[in-house]
Amino acid sequence: MAPFNWLGHNIHNSYGIAHVFDLTWLRPIGGGVISEDHPYVTGIDPLTGDKIWPKNIIFQSPRKREFVPTDEIIVEKVMSFLARMVKASASTEKFPKGKKDRMPPAVNYIHGTVHVNGVSLVFDDFKDALAHFTCPNFLKDFNKMIHTEKREPTIIFRDRDYDSEEFKVFSCFMKSKFPFFGNPNGNKKRLHWGTPAPFPVFNLITGYWISPTQSLRTEEGRKTCVRAPINKSLYMQGENYGTGRNEYLWPEKFWASFTDDRIKARGERGGVYFTDKRKLDNGFKYDPENLITLNERMKEKLFGDPVVLYGSKTS
Repeated sequence: MAPFNWLGHNIHNSYGIAHVFDLTWLRPIGGGVISEDHPYVTGIDPLTGDKIWPKNIIFQSPRKREFVPTDEIIVEKVMSFLARMVKASASTEKFPKGKKDRMPPAVNYIHGTVHVNGVSLVFDDFKDALAHFTCPNFLKDFNKMIHTEKREPTIIFRDRDYDSEEFKVFSCFMKSKFPFFGNPNGNKKRLHWGTPAPFPVFNLITGYWISPTQSLRTEEGRKTCVRAPINKSLYMQGENYGTGRNEYLWPEKFWASFTDDRIKARGERGGVYFTDKRKLDNGFKYDPENLITLNERMKEKLFGDPVVLYGSKTS
């Protein structure tokens, strides 16, 4: 199924990119549309006043070795990191429109949808996850949960001392197994299209972030975008999980190598897609009160960007 999933992944990713373009350039959502006490910023379940993240841990593999933090602490560290990204674009007394930031407000809001409405799965390491996602029983229950609940899954690993090269291959295994894009994020050097994270994390981007994030355009949407915690008793309760394979196949290794070469060919732009990495390295930050327009973006593509060409800082 890998060739079909690769095709589906590219089609699905293009669909997601189109929505990001809409949110950031065509009809940009500016900073400050949510306040600093919004659940996207705090992670608080508005119905109970408790943190929502532990309630959305849908699966935890049995620990095969010792790790100091509990799974709840690991998940909280990852989700708190995402919540801080949202906070940069939230309205505060000092910054009513949010702060200037390396990411545009809409991209930060997407992380709010992921950490509040999404689900978490926790594994020891990549081989542990590989053995689960190639297990028919586990895969069937995972797919049922995703398509029934329509939530973004965050796959988190307990082992922070990971092999970066293996993480690249695992990322491409997941993108061969599912028709979705995904990012390998972690506490070491950036990999492929990934970003920093307190623990190694693979975000399988199913596209269910789109509707809640788009709803932030309206006051009613900002009130209703937060979903109740998932009913854990309905999903991932099967037996005989983790009986799949423990080795990667050559197409997964090939795609990992191909992605490496593709990103190297981009030179200083690196593995950053929506913003030129050279701009970020030169100190560029998005101003929530003066966001880049589509016209300015087209001029940048045609004639080059002054921040890139001359190293000037607009932050």
